[in-house]
Amino acid sequence: MEEDKKLTRTAEELYSSFLGGDEIAFEELIAMYEDELSLFIYNKVRDYHDAKHITIESFARLATIGRFAGRSSIKTYLFAIAKNLASRHMRQRGAEQNIPFDDVIGTLVDGGESPHDYMEREENRKSIRKAMMDLKEDYRIVLELLYFEDMSYSETGRKMNKSKDQIKVLAYRAKASLKKKLENRDFLD
Repeated sequence: MEEDKKLTRTAEELYSSFLGGDEIAFEELIAMYEDELSLFIYNKVRDYHDAKHITIESFARLATIGRFAGRSSIKTYLFAIAKNLASRHMRQRGAEQNIPFDDVIGTLVDGGESPHDYMEREENRKSIRKAMMDLKEDYRIVLELLYFEDMSYSETGRKMNKSKDQIKVLAYRAKASLKKKLENRDFLD
């Protein structure tokens, strides 16, 4: 009977139990919201590792701040903490603009351009290829498969022995890494 009572406790009851010294209650609260909160934060910061870090920090703040006054739900309060931390993170990061990889690759597409445009495109192509060669092997491979061999995320996952979600995360990181390398070479402004 006591087990059933613990399984059906609300977030507010878990938080109250935690404040009373029940650390297991806080672990249950984390389990209740961790995935949803991580996704919420990821949608704001667009970086898996940053989202995980901010998720942990959000729960830590909830555990240590002690300002929850009960005017909202624990979930609303927790998500407000996370939103503020994510916003601060983005300001500190300089709110970098994420240039879509397709825009960078678009410079490689042939068109009816002038000789000057052709030379510039060829220099861009060389810069992109050179920057890609400097990427981690998995990053280079995922970009090659997705954008040069035109494979889907699923096909790329099968080829690299990774799940579709792992490929999405890997592609995101690879594009960010390539963007940074190209910026360092003054390719992108």
